Amino acid sequence: MGKLNEKKANSDELYNWCMKEYNSRNPISRQLIKNFYSIIEKEIISSIKSEISDILEIGCGAGESSLRIQKMLNGINYVASEYDLRYIEAINRKGLPIKVIQENVYNLTQSNSSFDCVIMLEVLEHLENISLALSELFRVSKKYVIISVPNEPLWRFCNLIRGKYIFQFGNTPGHINHFNRRKLIMSVSPFTSDIHFFYAFPWIIMLAKKR
Repeated sequence: MGKLNEKKANSDELYNWCMKEYNSRNPISRQLIKNFYSIIEKEIISSIKSEISDILEIGCGAGESSLRIQKMLNGINYVASEYDLRYIEAINRKGLPIKVIQENVYNLTQSNSSFDCVIMLEVLEHLENISLALSELFRVSKKYVIISVPNEPLWRFCNLIRGKYIFQFGNTPGHINHFNRRKLIMSVSPFTSDIHFFYAFPWIIMLAKKR
């Protein structure tokens, strides 16, 4: 998605950088994203919609995921949170119809079991403390946790085919964790054994029911 100094970028630069993937003119990239959200809607949200009355999204970034998922919910209460205030500033300045709060995934401000479902998309691969983040997600959730991550090593292989990050062996900058089905199971096993997996090339999506 091009180079960006995230620490020095202003809110608009960070927002636009995050949106490059969604705004890509590459038909393959656009189709992959479309398939990703289609699976979330038709195979995951549709299966639990009757059981939930509210959802919390952790790490909403530029808010595009929030906008897309809200459309699937037919009025179910949707709250998004983000650690980086620059994203929140951009979302508010653009007037996006998203209720977003600032919080840290390692210390969520929500009380125990306060949301029927907690969603975190494309965040876990960036986090240094996986266990602490997951413990917070399951603490706040009353029923379900939905997580998506790049499916490895498929993700890196696809990058190499595209000629991306050759000297990093296909690893996307900022990805400090690498997940597949087995590692996700190991990571969430302290919190649940009721896990379902869905595959949206090149991502893996997990629906877990709180123990």
